[in-house]
Amino acid sequence: MKKNIPNSGNSPRGITSSLKQDIYFVKQGETLESISWDLTLENPKYLREYHNSRCSYLDLIPEDGTLRFLQKLHIPNSDEILKLNEQIRKSGESLCYLLPMGKISFNIELIDGDYEVKQSESDEGIKKSEDSYTLHFKYIKEEEKGHYVEFTMNNFKKNEEKPEEKINNLASDFVKIIYPITLIIDKSGNFIAANPIKEIQDIINDLETLKQYYAGSYAVSHIDQMKHKMTDPQMIYNSLKEILPFQFIFNQFYKANYHSKDTTTPYHDEFSWLAPASPIRLEMVHQILPQNDSNLVELVQTGKSIDHRTAAELYYTDLEYDKQIMPHSKSLKANHSATYTLDFMDFSIQRIKARFDIQIADYEKTMTFDLEKLVG
Repeated sequence: MKKNIPNSGNSPRGITSSLKQDIYFVKQGETLESISWDLTLENPKYLREYHNSRCSYLDLIPEDGTLRFLQKLHIPNSDEILKLNEQIRKSGESLCYLLPMGKISFNIELIDGDYEVKQSESDEGIKKSEDSYTLHFKYIKEEEKGHYVEFTMNNFKKNEEKPEEKINNLASDFVKIIYPITLIIDKSGNFIAANPIKEIQDIINDLETLKQYYAGSYAVSHIDQMKHKMTDPQMIYNSLKEILPFQFIFNQFYKANYHSKDTTTPYHDEFSWLAPASPIRLEMVHQILPQNDSNLVELVQTGKSIDHRTAAELYYTDLEYDKQIMPHSKSLKANHSATYTLDFMDFSIQRIKARFDIQIADYEKTMTFDLEKLVG
């Protein structure tokens, strides 16, 4: 917001306010929320009340908060903002988040519920595919190793249709045999292990039995691959840690440090946007958005590739990321953005809407990810 009032002090967001009463003239497109945010006033309702108690009848702001272009707005000075914010926090109505210890709090017990996931892929703006499925999490207990969570995936669809009947039935039978799986999450929010709840040998025997019903070479090969994965819990863990939902939920998100009340210092993370290729190394920053809903918190996570590897190296080799090697002209060029919607009271994830744009050779690929917690 540009200054259009005379004043002498400085506020954290660049809007200044003197010890005398200030008048501000509303610019095109500004809202009560955006002005409150720039003033660092933590709830726009209080700006409305402050103004209405000082303005003429013709300048009253209605309950819906609508402002007129060039409307004369009474705004509090810096000392008044401090007092108002203290009152706002005491009443539990703060819509800006002065985060404890500079981080978003992590509480794995709040993960309980069902989540719908949709992922799409487009080349040069033309959608090629869309996949959807459902995740189910149920918190079990806490032990010395960490938190134990029961996990299941199901309801797989491609392009809004269930797969061909035989393939769909096989996938459904896999789900019934293998899941649920116990996830182990450490106390910092890291996904560290995965173990089937059933005995491994029982799972392998049940998978072998499927060959009586699925005799085709494709099905038999797929069953054998699944049996091989089940023999090693580390393979189960490796498979799950490379799926996007786990990378969005159990990643560096909760470790990001907010150097101000709304912005993090840059940090590094990896995302498997190009799976089955290796994950891409990204540099991330979070920005908490001005809040328009007293029940939700929104923040944007933006990232850019700092990975030196080429597309061929990610897809066809086991070349690991090396922080000593700088990106070069043949390195992948990619951008990541994700809007996290969190519950106002406990910061539990309600929705993640993300997009990934990457330049490969002479064409652009776009991928999207949408996770939403289902109600009820």
